Amino acid sequence: MSKQKMIAFLLLGMVWGGAAGAHPGESENGITPPPGEIPVPVRVGIYLLDITNIDETRNTFDVELDVVVRWTDTRMAFDPEAAGTDRRVHVGPEADKLFDGIWTAQIVLANPVGQMGTGARKVTVHADGRMEISVQVNSTIRTNLDYRRFPFDSQVLPIILESFAWNNTVVELVMDPDRTGFAPEFVLAEWDVEALDSSVGDVLRVRDAVPFSNLNYEIRIQRQSGYYLWKIFLTVIIIVSLTWVVFWMSDERLGRRAGISSSGILTVIAYQFVTTSTLPRVSYLTVADRVMTVSIITIAATMVVSVFVDRIDFENQAAKLRVDRACRWIFPLAYLGMLGLVMGRNGLF
Repeated sequence: MSKQKMIAFLLLGMVWGGAAGAHPGESENGITPPPGEIPVPVRVGIYLLDITNIDETRNTFDVELDVVVRWTDTRMAFDPEAAGTDRRVHVGPEADKLFDGIWTAQIVLANPVGQMGTGARKVTVHADGRMEISVQVNSTIRTNLDYRRFPFDSQVLPIILESFAWNNTVVELVMDPDRTGFAPEFVLAEWDVEALDSSVGDVLRVRDAVPFSNLNYEIRIQRQSGYYLWKIFLTVIIIVSLTWVVFWMSDERLGRRAGISSSGILTVIAYQFVTTSTLPRVSYLTVADRVMTVSIITIAATMVVSVFVDRIDFENQAAKLRVDRACRWIFPLAYLGMLGLVMGRNGLF
């Protein structure tokens, strides 16, 4: 072979090798996607087993799932008559060994905090090449909780799945409704599970040149507000109402009236700390914050009235009595009106 032909042959080999190396369907271990339709439709379903903890200060939650991934790879087809079965089921070490030697979509959680834990894996191979992998997954997942309507808030807990290795030119994720849901006996303390929604899209991250198919499951939960209604809000309303006793103390000096109002303010502030102790230090006011603020302002106003009444000539009992009698009606109506405004502005009526 001449020198010119040798150079041309080497250049052609370099170009061909470069093109093959850049092909989106080739992985680092040389396993290529199934022949046929590209991108490969990969059906993914999640079955919610448990949410063991919602950490409202860190905006995270711990979840346990059964994840099922299905696709078709004709290279895995076999003769059912010769095999004596129309499907082969692999579990335990046998499943792990088979999993490492076949093409998979490499589905992972996109929003975990720390490592994703996996449990038992099952690989099912059907005679026509249909593949099904089922695996138990547990992880701590990051979320973004909104507390503006606390304690009447509803939240969305996202579980985002995507392929770790294959972009959207190779893998197209599809929600699998037959494998999606949650256990009927599943109960989450302080929350009601309302729905499990899903959406599919493409996400382009900074580290990637091509978007990846993205499957976003959303667990919608509603807080059970009964604890806060009956043990916090009702108690605060009673405390505020008790401070109005000063309007029946027209003949008392400022010290005794102010003592009742200041005690009420301190008690409401203590309850405010109780309601916010489990929440992060957000910059906005929650519904609970607004209720507590309205309560503190109302009690503070009773102290202002007490000061005003004390400034009236001590001998003018009739004037003091007129002010106090008016406040007996004004304060309850104003307080209830402000509470109604807080609830109405947050869509609770």
